Amino acid sequence: MATESISLVLLLEFLWMGSGAIFCLIWALSNIVKNRKKSDLLWSFILFSTGLWLLTGAFMFTGFYYQLPFIVFIHIPFVFLSASFLYLYLEYLFLEKKINLHWICFLPSLVSIVLLVPYYLKSDVEKINILNTITSTEYGSILTGLNFGIKLSILISVGIFLFREWIPNVRLSVFFTKRAIYSLVFILLIWIDLLVGSIGFSFQIPFFRKLSAYLLPILMYFYFFTRELWEPFVSDVRETIQKNKYEKSKLVSVPLEVIDQKLFELMLEKVFCDEDLSLSKLAELVGVKSGQLSEYFHKRYGFGFYNYINQYRIEEAKRYLLEPKERTILSIADAVGFNSKSTFNRVFLEKVGVTPTDFRKQSKPSEP
Repeated sequence: MATESISLVLLLEFLWMGSGAIFCLIWALSNIVKNRKKSDLLWSFILFSTGLWLLTGAFMFTGFYYQLPFIVFIHIPFVFLSASFLYLYLEYLFLEKKINLHWICFLPSLVSIVLLVPYYLKSDVEKINILNTITSTEYGSILTGLNFGIKLSILISVGIFLFREWIPNVRLSVFFTKRAIYSLVFILLIWIDLLVGSIGFSFQIPFFRKLSAYLLPILMYFYFFTRELWEPFVSDVRETIQKNKYEKSKLVSVPLEVIDQKLFELMLEKVFCDEDLSLSKLAELVGVKSGQLSEYFHKRYGFGFYNYINQYRIEEAKRYLLEPKERTILSIADAVGFNSKSTFNRVFLEKVGVTPTDFRKQSKPSEP
């Protein structure tokens, strides 16, 4: 009876982590299908790596690795690469920097592959023997170190970004707006989760290692279902960083009238309808650096790039909504440059005070 009970518990644990793995893998696949930008491919790879991590954890922590010993360490090169990608993704997300992959990003992953080769050259019986004696052999220590290293690499990757760009430039008040609190909770929980896992590996505390693994699916579900709240938070943080980074003027040598005129011409051409339009892309069209254009927006208007572009998008959307021939809200959102209906509805409500549907109803002439 006791054996059956333990087996049931292990099965439930395996299903829990396995469900998180499948969720992340499906999310990664759907993101690739919907978006083909480099930033989206990076995010998809991070999700894919997280899914692999959960899958291998499901086998390792439940003892099911006896059936598939080859799967136990397959996630390690992917997660090492994800740690490098994560820093680049955060730079893109909050600083709007171009994503430039450097050979050094691949180095930790390549080193881990070399160290894993001896394991994968063994037979299944030899692999299981290595796993069973992982804490008492020299090679087992290397494998344990790799598992610890992936957690540490993510902590370092995010930590460097936070200390270089976030903490010096973001006001504390940004974190406590109503729409940001969920994102703050997510960031804190991710850090706590990784820290708990790192402590578990450092001091060989199985409970901490398991706790870290079992919390990860919860965090991924949490992020997925609150991502609409995360987006405005990203926008707030991005603008705050940009304001503080450009306190020393970079516009001294750039005539503001030239930027005014160029932006006026570009807005007449409706470049804002391009859903892939970014600060760096618009700056290139204007003929200035992205830092200069960001400073221009804040000095000229008191807000950043996204607020500026969204004003034009909303005005264009209002024109479509007033046309006699009705178009769907989704088609209008696509036409004016929004990549989702929910984002369009949220921004429209913020700018106009009513939803697009209500705006259309209110604008219709009353029937006699």
